Amino acid sequence: MWAAQYPAYKTASGQMGPITVSAWTFFLAGAILLPFLLKERSSRTLENSATRRPWVKRDWIGFIVIGIFGLVPASAFLAWGTERSTASNAALIYLTVPIQTALLASVILGERMTWIRWLSLGVSLAGVLLLSRSDLRQQALARTEFLAGNVLVLLACTSSSFYNVYSKDLLRRFTALEVLVYGYAMALALSVLLLLWAEPLSWSAVRGYTAATWLSVFVLSVFSWGLAMVLWMFVLRKIDVTQASVSIYLLPFLGVLMSALTLHERITVSMLIGGAMTLAGALIITVVESPTAEENLQP
Repeated sequence: MWAAQYPAYKTASGQMGPITVSAWTFFLAGAILLPFLLKERSSRTLENSATRRPWVKRDWIGFIVIGIFGLVPASAFLAWGTERSTASNAALIYLTVPIQTALLASVILGERMTWIRWLSLGVSLAGVLLLSRSDLRQQALARTEFLAGNVLVLLACTSSSFYNVYSKDLLRRFTALEVLVYGYAMALALSVLLLLWAEPLSWSAVRGYTAATWLSVFVLSVFSWGLAMVLWMFVLRKIDVTQASVSIYLLPFLGVLMSALTLHERITVSMLIGGAMTLAGALIITVVESPTAEENLQP
């Protein structure tokens, strides 16, 4: 379901602006997750209704921050980037999210950057550069054809990584569903403000959206940002985070496959090699630094 976001963003951004796509996505995704949150809150209320606390200034600031620097740019830049590049490139570049998350965690949370993490980052970035090799040869930098789109996708990855890291503090005070729904609500409010300034909507434009555009928004909202997130939280309750994270690295390859099938995008040898290199960098930090691996490395 996460892999479906790349061709879906590519299709939706053909008629919608990136902020418009984001606004619809956050609105519908929040509506999808709201019943799960209400069920969770009703079950908790029966047990410990007296333990609920009012929101404080720190809570409001936290959700505003993940909305401005995390959710909104993560969605809007990805929509904008896939419009200027290809959905296949976006899927492969998104393999850098675990590596960028490790870097931001060292800066924001003070986690130590080991040589393994630096090696992972270097291999992954080399893979991303290889993805844009053909665009650089064709001077795509001057024309801002694919390279500009790839940079926007990288910025979306950075925003997603920031959301993952900064949400750790919110998860100490809120449940996972609360972080998701409240974060989407804040992102929706910010997207609406941006719409009024940069992408004002008209009824004629809305009526002109094709069935493929609405289907893409439906896929993004219900599956990629909706049910997929609920299932992800369920998986994290059942297995270790490291085990679950390995499955994320299959996402870009599924995205490439879906893009080839739905958008008929061509998969080149350099894309396969670049994706393999980026995957290798992600696996280094996941496998080598797992608790089991560290125990095996000890004398």
